Amino acid sequence: MVLYQVFYHVSFLVTALIHIWFNNLINTLIMLVVTCLSNPRQPIFQSILRLHSVVLVCFVLAFCFDTVSAQPQQTALKGGYQVLNFDEIDTPDGFGNITNPYKGFVFTDFYAFKPSHSSFDGIISSYDLNCAVSKPNALYGAANDDLWNSKQDYEATQRERPSIYPHNPSETFTVHALKIKPLNMPVGFVTINLRGLRSHNPGDIMSWSVDFPAGFHDVLDVQVETFTGKTWMGLTRLEIWADFHFDNIKMEDWEFCLDDIELELGLDAQTSGDLVGQTVFSSGMQLQV
Repeated sequence: MVLYQVFYHVSFLVTALIHIWFNNLINTLIMLVVTCLSNPRQPIFQSILRLHSVVLVCFVLAFCFDTVSAQPQQTALKGGYQVLNFDEIDTPDGFGNITNPYKGFVFTDFYAFKPSHSSFDGIISSYDLNCAVSKPNALYGAANDDLWNSKQDYEATQRERPSIYPHNPSETFTVHALKIKPLNMPVGFVTINLRGLRSHNPGDIMSWSVDFPAGFHDVLDVQVETFTGKTWMGLTRLEIWADFHFDNIKMEDWEFCLDDIELELGLDAQTSGDLVGQTVFSSGMQLQV
């Protein structure tokens, strides 16, 4: 962090000097100073006052530039908005338990994990190390296969799917974005599903899914409002799960990873009605169908 601060300030100074030199501001400033002090017809006090005015203008301009320039710790996060990356969670054997609550949320059937941990050598493909977008950790999720019925239809009770919900039951939240991908999937295709539940109307469910065809993939940056066409506000629970399909084989508890979840506590829903959508993810393109 100290080296970053030093690098930032040196870069800031060099950039400022380049702009000053390129615009010939140094000569201009010297001319102003000489003009302020070299007029013999004016009292020395008046010359100093004029010079002070020039310095004051320079100070104000510098202050304004410093205020609007990018600061290394500057953030636009307000209220309950936060990005969860799980990187501070200890993962001694590759996995780590998420405290309850974690940043105001409860995570069920999710675990923090470090894809690059030595215990995963030969287990996790090198193509899946990108799960941890913000290193070193990400979230590992998989539905509990004991909760599927004999017809392979999912019993839609609240606790059957990996889910995220506020620790305070009186609060709702908004999901803005997340980064997600299936794990270890060289054949067939996997469908990752998002389902948002809202308290003001139990029948008002927001749903969206994305298909990942055969092969390994980069992490998909899901901008929820852009991808679904609506703002997922007023949620009491967000469920996420993955289905694997290959010929006649179907597995409803496929593993997936999740990182950099952008959530915001305390916003109520302003839209209603079911929202169902699907995206096919192929060759770096998202096709809304």
